[in-house]
Amino acid sequence: MKISSECAACVYLQLMRTLDHQKVNNHVAIQAQVMSRLASQWETLDNPGIAVYLMYEIAQKNNKVKDPYREDKRLANSMAETYWQQRPIPIDDLERRFLYAAAANIIDAGLGDNTQRLFLQLDRAIQQGFARNDIQKFVQAIPASGKILYISDNAGEIVFDRELIRSLRHKGWHVSILVRHHTFLNDVTRDDVEEMGLSSVADTVLDFGEDFTMWKLSDEDLQAWQEKYDGVIIKGIANLEALSHRNLQVPALFLYRAKCPPSARLAGVEGNTNVAWLKE
Repeated sequence: MKISSECAACVYLQLMRTLDHQKVNNHVAIQAQVMSRLASQWETLDNPGIAVYLMYEIAQKNNKVKDPYREDKRLANSMAETYWQQRPIPIDDLERRFLYAAAANIIDAGLGDNTQRLFLQLDRAIQQGFARNDIQKFVQAIPASGKILYISDNAGEIVFDRELIRSLRHKGWHVSILVRHHTFLNDVTRDDVEEMGLSSVADTVLDFGEDFTMWKLSDEDLQAWQEKYDGVIIKGIANLEALSHRNLQVPALFLYRAKCPPSARLAGVEGNTNVAWLKE
């Protein structure tokens, strides 16, 4: 997804939430560093995800805690587990499990909103259904016993991703899940895998190493996906930003909550709706 005029305000809001979360006293000095660096590169950035990455890289230098979102992530995961146990969906109901996973993209633990309030919002998001639903087109494009790569996003929503993966495997597909190697905001990392039971659900748990970020994927990496996987499910806004404008060469289903105008325009939907968009 290319940078648009709305992205600058969004990156700045994310910076403020990050500094508030880290209880940084001198916001202005860090703001100056971030704005100076981004201003010098803004017109050349490939997608807004890079801007957020550069912002967080500067902000994190002022925080000595390795994983400042660890407790927020644990709380979100615990609440999501409880939510799922109270509202289980039959394993054969693949489309509704897709809906829960898309709507759960509303959970941004530790990023400026009360986690309990987010779960109340999740109820309303699920009740909306899909504003765009390309699920059947996607699953029909995947051969029986085919291989799917599932690219994960945030804590909390990972519970619903896990249950969607369980359903996909029940249908006969092989599913590998990609998580981050290192901590980044509230994203799911290799350290979260065992705690969330991912290794017992997915066929394989992958990460691309310490220096990996999604926007660094080369054309050769994407070509390798075509050779290894029959389809890709891509969760969340950050992954949408990094990959929606790339030539993925395999059926790619972007599964997310349209939280900003650019993400809504891509799928041709209203804002704050659930999206399952198959890029063709």
